Amino acid sequence: MKFDNILSEINGFGKFQIKLVLIQILSRITLPCHFLLNNFMAAVPSHHCDISALDNGDLFGNLTLDQKLAVGIPAEQDGTLSSCQMFSVPQYQYLSGSNSSEDAFTVQCRNGWVYDNSTFKSTVATEVSVIH
Repeated sequence: MKFDNILSEINGFGKFQIKLVLIQILSRITLPCHFLLNNFMAAVPSHHCDISALDNGDLFGNLTLDQKLAVGIPAEQDGTLSSCQMFSVPQYQYLSGSNSSEDAFTVQCRNGWVYDNSTFKSTVATEVSVIH
């Protein structure tokens, strides 16, 4: 005797089984949305080191944000700010536009990162910045 025959003899496909099939269909419809969710949660927006540790009194406090970034964070070859490096001490010679012959000593980010929140308000990377 086949399973289909046994199922038809005992009226095995009733209201309960129909509800189970409908619940499975609904879960399969929403599944692609869960996969797309990771695209927005795991995004890493542009960022640079938090240079508040370089603040050494009045000189650093009077600079604009662009000037602080110029003396605190090295630029990459394409002109963008380095996302993982910062100067160990402020490099004030970069304010006058002169590139001195001495190589400025860079270190890894000490106090975390500052993220650009213009695209995403909050992501996993911005909430847990130690994973970078």
